[in-house]
Amino acid sequence: MKKSPRKPAKATKRPASPPQPASPRAALSAEAAFAEALTLHRNGRVAEAEAAYRALLATTPEHANANNNLAIILRARGAWDEALACYRRALDRNASDPFVHSNYGCLLLDIGRSADAEAALRTAVHLKPDYAEGHFNLANILRARGERDGARAAYEEALRLKPGMPSALCNLGDLHKGAGELSRAVECFVAALKSDPSSAEAWNNLGETLKEMGRIEESISIFQKGLEAHPNHALMHSNLLLALHYTPGAPPETVFKAHKEWSRRHADPLRPAGKRHANPRDPERRLRVGYVSPDLCAHSVAFFAEPLIREHDRSRFEVFCYHTAARTDAFTERLKEMASGWRSLVGVDDARAAAAIEADGIDILVDLAGHTANNRLPLFARKPAPVQVSWLGYPDTTGMEAIDYRLSDAITEPEGIADRLSAERIVRLPRGFHSYRPPVDVAPPAAPPVLASGSITFGSFNNTSKVTGEVVRVWSEILKRVPGSRLIVKSGQMGDDETRRRYLNTFIQCGVAAERVELLARIPAADSHLRAYDRLDIGLDPFPYNGTTTTCEALWMGVPVVTWAGQTHVARVGASLLTHCGLEELVAQDEAGYIDRAVALAGNPDRLTTLRQTMRDRLSTAPLTDYAGFARSVETAYRTMWRTWINTPRQG
Repeated sequence: MKKSPRKPAKATKRPASPPQPASPRAALSAEAAFAEALTLHRNGRVAEAEAAYRALLATTPEHANANNNLAIILRARGAWDEALACYRRALDRNASDPFVHSNYGCLLLDIGRSADAEAALRTAVHLKPDYAEGHFNLANILRARGERDGARAAYEEALRLKPGMPSALCNLGDLHKGAGELSRAVECFVAALKSDPSSAEAWNNLGETLKEMGRIEESISIFQKGLEAHPNHALMHSNLLLALHYTPGAPPETVFKAHKEWSRRHADPLRPAGKRHANPRDPERRLRVGYVSPDLCAHSVAFFAEPLIREHDRSRFEVFCYHTAARTDAFTERLKEMASGWRSLVGVDDARAAAAIEADGIDILVDLAGHTANNRLPLFARKPAPVQVSWLGYPDTTGMEAIDYRLSDAITEPEGIADRLSAERIVRLPRGFHSYRPPVDVAPPAAPPVLASGSITFGSFNNTSKVTGEVVRVWSEILKRVPGSRLIVKSGQMGDDETRRRYLNTFIQCGVAAERVELLARIPAADSHLRAYDRLDIGLDPFPYNGTTTTCEALWMGVPVVTWAGQTHVARVGASLLTHCGLEELVAQDEAGYIDRAVALAGNPDRLTTLRQTMRDRLSTAPLTDYAGFARSVETAYRTMWRTWINTPRQG
């Protein structure tokens, strides 16, 4: 799921009262020099402005405004230590300037000193209570610290002082979105666009929120309109690509062309011409593999990546991890212990990140995100490793020629059209491309609920983005063909009242009584979430965007899942998972077969009971939980990729 970015803490390039030099002539000279530097800065001539600020500070080192504005430039490129020194000099000279306190607080937040950052911002708004940007920055800090109520109050104060402030509206909307208040988030983003129709952030966040509400066609339209105004906005463009997968209305060829267009705009210009890597070309040596992901924490991606990282043969492979998001937890610490090298790329721009990866001597660099949240595809575009691979986090090609391979299997992507619609070479692993480890250890499944209730309960715990109107129509037909049956749909988005009402009305319009459908919001605790599967007899896989983690969870909890194998990767993952678990009987080839299989299984409580009782034993012998076997399969693929690189003439 792609996350919407929030507006960064706002720096204020504002001249304050200058220091008093020794003479009027010196004052004139200093202020003229500062005015010239500030003009360069405001005109976007940043390198020249930096040089001018430095020249002024060489003669007037305590010039508060020059220190403040130089720090703004330094902060933007991550030169945090020097920026801190500049802000401290500015505050030593003029401790009553709220704008410098605000900027200083923003930098402190960048480097993880959130308590100090909050103190600086509270000083700023104390000095100037009507400082809207100061309240906005304070809100950002409180939000980063997890203080949602305080953040909301500070955003609202910023908007009281400056009604229609687009950045505050966007961040307040994103705060609502994070709390599952999707309708209120939409209101904020629409208001931001009314205030500033050119706001790329508002276009992007509105599109993302509509997608999460299941309003896919509207979402796609918003992304397209936003990209008309901001054709070089790589994140919004990635969000459009992801949204296209939720609707059957986009032909596979069109989706492929859209991915290639993303690469043409945002990746191809970054690829260095004639780049040659210095990695030793020994075909049998120990290889350095790097995994790049924003999700090296308690996240679905990590549930699949962790078994591979843990089971790598350390005599043949050295594992490095590059975490691209700020979120860390106990899962992160466990992964750190497994890695030979660990780097956080938070706040590190793509050029410096690519240089660091190259300096680490990575032979094979693996992207786990694709066009999803906090991805670093522009880093891969710079080709920091000789072999680059896409795996796991995205159900399609990246569109990038800079990424050489993509791990998949022959069920998810049969040979033929899939190869023509992939920028990468598809490597089909023989026993599937997933290895799932449940996030927590929970007791075996309970008995099928039909045995106690006498009626079948279907269910899906997938994001509402996947539960389109077509999915609701087909699920409604299943319910109508199984008298007395019920359906439970659970997702975080169902915490939003309007979204819940809209889905319920859609089922009613399809002829299903409201009391037969239960819409549940997110259950935060992992064990409680898994135990919720005890309420289901049969899982229904959405289409064309199948579940992955949800299917694995359901199987682990003894719930059989019925899927419909479509045309492309995104629509065939369910078929792959079920087939590799010996459950081909649950894979349909068309809509009629999907309905028939669900109805037939509902009419066979003995089969449901047997599946419930034997599912974990089945999984224990399936490729899905053969962690060592999966690692050997991937390592064989990596070694073949490596030898191919060595043996390809003039390979970079």
